This record gives sequence, structure tokens and C-alpha cells, in this order.
Amino acid sequence: MIYQIQAVTWRGGMAHQQDAVLIAPKVYQHKGLISHHYETKRFCVAVADGVSSSPYSALASRTLLKLAAAMYADSGAVDFAELQHQLNQALTDDRHEGASSTLVCAYVMDDEIVLKHLGDSRAYYYNGASWACLTTDHSFMNELKADGVVSHDEYASCYGALMGYFAVDRMADVSTVKMASYQTLGLRAGECLLLCSDGFSEVLDGRFLPMGNQVSLKDWLSDSINQIRQNKPKWQLDNISAVLVRCVNEIRGEDVQ
Repeated sequence: MIYQIQAVTWRGGMAHQQDAVLIAPKVYQHKGLISHHYETKRFCVAVADGVSSSPYSALASRTLLKLAAAMYADSGAVDFAELQHQLNQALTDDRHEGASSTLVCAYVMDDEIVLKHLGDSRAYYYNGASWACLTTDHSFMNELKADGVVSHDEYASCYGALMGYFAVDRMADVSTVKMASYQTLGLRAGECLLLCSDGFSEVLDGRFLPMGNQVSLKDWLSDSINQIRQNKPKWQLDNISAVLVRCVNEIRGEDVQ
């Protein structure tokens, strides 16, 4: 299979960019950028969203993706427990303690795509006609739902607090990633995989644009940013990042890896 890949990262209305995007080995963390277009047989892509409770959240998300890229290059897989351990080893200054980030990651292993996530950055699947969410946020609200305590979302915003994420925490180390989720999938020609931060998914709330075969990845990402702009004033927008993967039958460009 051949996969087309392109990403967008935008600061939105925030003072700092805490999101980061990976199209291995390249990590993007900019105030506003659509990445280069790639066509490849193997890939490792990811979106990391720094948790805003730490002033070093941007560093945490960027470091996490650099470590994930190196791990995939070395072993062909991304192990979340080992990634958490390496994050603690990479950020050793006492000021970094508590720096945190979500992560949603997808990579080719053998003949399938492995999808892993921790936190509220999401993955969506396009079957050629409609989009469907593949992940469940690791939030307090979803924990309550799983326990049968609540059945809808009409509760205080504090219930949306994250329960799982990567964090620089040398005392807990890998215990912070025990909630990580794992699944595998395959893409056929014309089908797509979207990874995005909550700033992207929450504004659009699943109302994503269709992704026809004649629509370029760059146009879809650009149109989606415009769609977000129309839904909320810029000053209300969070950081917004997404990486889009489309399966095609044949090579259409020059950047094959």
C-alpha cells in the first residue's frame, strides 16, 4: 500500500503553541504551518498536545514526538511504557517535573496499522463516505460513564479532566501510562486516518468535511481550518493540530520513502 500524508499545526488563539505533530522523522511545532506532502509505504505519525497545567508543556509534547520517532526508527514500533521512561530520562531538570502531554500515534507494522493513544487527542477513520471516531478520551467523564454513574455530558467541565497522559514524574514513571489504548486497523484505497488534538475535534465535533479521491490533503486541511474559524472567533480557539493519512493504489508524487 501507498500512503499520502500531510499535517497542519496552528496556534489558534493561544499565546503559545503546545501541540506538536510527527511525520517521522520530522517534528512540527509552529504557530501556523501546513507540512510538506509525503507519499510512503511505511510511516509513523502522531499528534501530541501539551497539558496546559505545566509551563513546559510545549517541551513535553515536542520531546515525546522526537523520542517516538527515534523509537520507531530503531525498532519499528512505539512502546508507550518505554516512551514514558525515556521522557523522564530526557527531561531531568527539576523545573520539568509535571510537564505533561497527550499522544495519539499510528504506524505501519508488518501489513497493518497500529494505533495507540493516551489522553484526549483522537483518531478518526474515513471509509470513503463518512467519518467515525476510533478512540475514547481518557477523561474523568468517560470513567464515570464506564462505571454507569452518568449517561450524558450535562455536567460541570471539571468532569472532562484528563485521567491519562504522559508526564515527567520520576516517582510514578510508567504508572502514568497504564490507561493507554491499543488497536490495529487496515486502510484500503480511498480510506483515510486522521489524528488530531482536542482543539481540532472539539470545535468540529465530528462534523468533518468529506474526503473525496480528487480532494488534495492540503486543501482538506486548509478548508478544515477555515471551517474552524467560522465556528469560533480566533481568541476562543485552542491550539489546533492534525495529521491526515490517505491510502492510495499507486504512487502519485515524488517523495516516496
